[in-house]
Amino acid sequence: MTTDQGAHEHVKVWAGAKSDGEPVYELVPAERLADGRYKLVGTPALVLGCAAGDIVAFDEAMRVRVLHRGGNLAVQAGPVKEFVPSDVDRLREAMTPLNGLVETPADLRFIVVTVPAAAGFPRVESIMGDWAATANAEWWYGNVTDDRGALLNWW
Repeated sequence: MTTDQGAHEHVKVWAGAKSDGEPVYELVPAERLADGRYKLVGTPALVLGCAAGDIVAFDEAMRVRVLHRGGNLAVQAGPVKEFVPSDVDRLREAMTPLNGLVETPADLRFIVVTVPAAAGFPRVESIMGDWAATANAEWWYGNVTDDRGALLNWW
């Protein structure tokens, strides 16, 4: 774990494995709570099943286990070719009425959206679908289904 200058840490969380079996980790901003629990401060880009606001614990391999949902949908997007800054700006503008937070690294290789589930799936899907068509992007929910594709039904 690394500590940054704010009130949270960055926790090295298991995100999956490469084809050769080597583990892949993502540094996720989280606030340390009591009893080994953490509150996620940001929505991960690679770690599926969780979003900002969730209370989580980690097993010995640093796989996340959600203990309590924070009420946010995790939406990830990737470019078919590449994103340009105006793609991000348009998505930020479209998500503002839903209180959605749009984040991306400086190189624009992916986008992560954190949006309250209370905004509703139809509104989120309409915005993301319209945006993806013009941004030449693919998008998916990061915390709506389990590893087998079954709905989690936490909302």
